[in-house]
Amino acid sequence: MSLPATLLTLLSVSLATSAFAQTARPCQITGNIKGLGNKSVVFFYEHNGHQQHDTVYARNNSFTYVAHPSDDGTVNLKIVPSRYTSIWYEPGRITVTGDVAVPGQLAVTGTPENDIRAQYNQRINWKFERRAEAHSDSVATLRPLIGQATRDFIESHPHARTSADLLYEQVQYSNDQPLAKYEQLWHALAPVVQTSTQGQAVATRLEVLRKQPVVGRPVPTFVIPDTAGVAVSLEKFKGQYVLLDFWGHWCKPCIAAMPHLKQMQKRYAQQMAVVGIGMEAIESKELWLKAIREHQALWTQLSELKKDKGVIEQYNIDQFPTYMLLDKQGVLLVKSSDLASIEEKLKTLLATP
Repeated sequence: MSLPATLLTLLSVSLATSAFAQTARPCQITGNIKGLGNKSVVFFYEHNGHQQHDTVYARNNSFTYVAHPSDDGTVNLKIVPSRYTSIWYEPGRITVTGDVAVPGQLAVTGTPENDIRAQYNQRINWKFERRAEAHSDSVATLRPLIGQATRDFIESHPHARTSADLLYEQVQYSNDQPLAKYEQLWHALAPVVQTSTQGQAVATRLEVLRKQPVVGRPVPTFVIPDTAGVAVSLEKFKGQYVLLDFWGHWCKPCIAAMPHLKQMQKRYAQQMAVVGIGMEAIESKELWLKAIREHQALWTQLSELKKDKGVIEQYNIDQFPTYMLLDKQGVLLVKSSDLASIEEKLKTLLATP
């Protein structure tokens, strides 16, 4: 006996829907953390460029959470203030274990990428952390060792997004190897990893390192708004020495150096222009302007109000304050976080009163 066409269609749709439901498995995160009790567990992630967070409550140290897809494929778990555990968003059952007394060493396992990150943590990251805690005077010795171990791990896991994530940490925070070494590691990653969010972050960072200002070469030019919103070009200062001061209203060492900077600006006013470049956000504009007034930093003050993006990223500014002394053609003479070395160079270039 043949079935009616309508019934066959409905049956086909039902089977297709059932098959999709089976393949589109949720990302379920189950935790059992000693000492957590019935406390809250917060999950942070970005979706369509907006920060989101969900809160679940543990019961007798255990919790369950079904994660939502995120822009970069990760979800961050927080059980105590200021300590986050990154979890790869992957379909399947993910398990989080550990002790609330050691929130930085929660084991995340159960899916391929999370298992790889767990391997790295257990074999390298946490191993070195424990050694550093036991022997605090050995941190300087351990740093290059963990760096090399991390690079070896990256080389042996070219198909893992974890490797791209670790490589980004290397080029962003360590940056103690020749650029060619980092480029070699990136090119060895699988294409699917290179095109991931983490892989593209590495590619962007490598481009910054290739083009960052180097002593003896002209710095990239820029056009940045001043305090009144008027666009100011670096080209405006050609023909005189220029001291770029990368600072922020929030930076105590920057503020502490202001009196010295004012003295230098007054002493070399006829030969050198001082240009402040603020690492500020749109919402901190008024605080930036207030700091300029309070500390009488009345030389040219610029800011894109893009936090650490724009020229801050382009110039690879990762320490505040950072000072760059340029010659009359815009060639970088000195880069330093200390005005003393800048002033020493100026004394060799200019006659002082």
